[in-house]
Order: sequence, then structure tokens, then C-alpha cells
Amino acid sequence: MTPLDEELILEAFGLSIVAFMVVVAFHLIGLHVAVRLFRTHFPVQDLRKLRFRHTVMVILAVMFLLFALHLLTNFAWGAFIVWMHVLPKYREGVYYSLENYTSLGLTRVDVNDHWRMLAPMISLSGVFCLSWSTAVLVSFFGHLYSLAPDDD
Repeated sequence: MTPLDEELILEAFGLSIVAFMVVVAFHLIGLHVAVRLFRTHFPVQDLRKLRFRHTVMVILAVMFLLFALHLLTNFAWGAFIVWMHVLPKYREGVYYSLENYTSLGLTRVDVNDHWRMLAPMISLSGVFCLSWSTAVLVSFFGHLYSLAPDDD
């Protein structure tokens, strides 16, 4: 490996870390906005009055919001991948991101050796973002079910 190769690898790794921080911050802001929207539109006294089907609709809305946030996170990774010329097509960038977001496994998409550390960065962002979303869901369900009457 030449010094130029090592420099390119370090540069790509540094850019991957910056992208990781931006994507995770984007996800955190999205979660914060989602929680604020929920608290604004569904105060505690209103949640107590919901019928079962309305409760299901609220749960589905929250889950859809989290799903959309994860998709947007992967779209952001795809944009970074194309912007850095790691892959030529946005669709391939999003696909690569989706493949690595939940696990670091085999991929059908090959990237330049300089960008090999991108997959672990995407995978780590998935760990953080999915964990935060899980924590939000657990908190949401705990809050929702703590409001239920004792006889349900």
C-alpha cells in the first residue's frame, strides 16, 4: 500500500465519520420533532379518551413516522455516497446504505477499497438510530399503557 493509498483511506474514513455524525444528528432531530408533535397533538387527557381503533391509529402513525425517518436516513446516506462518487447512481447508494444499515454483511455492491470503512459507519449509524427509535417506542407504549384504566 502506497502512502497515497493510506492518505485516501484516511480521508475517506474521516468523511465517513463526518457523514455518520450528520446522519445521526438528522435522525435525532427527527425523533425530537416526532416526540414534540405527538405531545402537542395528543395531550394526556386526550389519550385517555381514545377508543381502541383510535389508539391503534395513533400507534400506527407513530410507527409510520419512525419508519419514514429511517428511510430518510438511508436516503441521506445514499446522497452522501453519490456526492462522494463512491457509487455512480443514487439508487445504488440507497441500496448500499439499506444493505448495511441493519447489519454489516455481504453486499452485492462493490465500492472502492478506499471506501471500505463506509459500510461499518453506515452499520453503526443504524445501530444508534434503530436503538433510539426503539427507546422512543418503548417510552411511547409505556406512556400509552400507563394511561389505560385498570379494568382493560
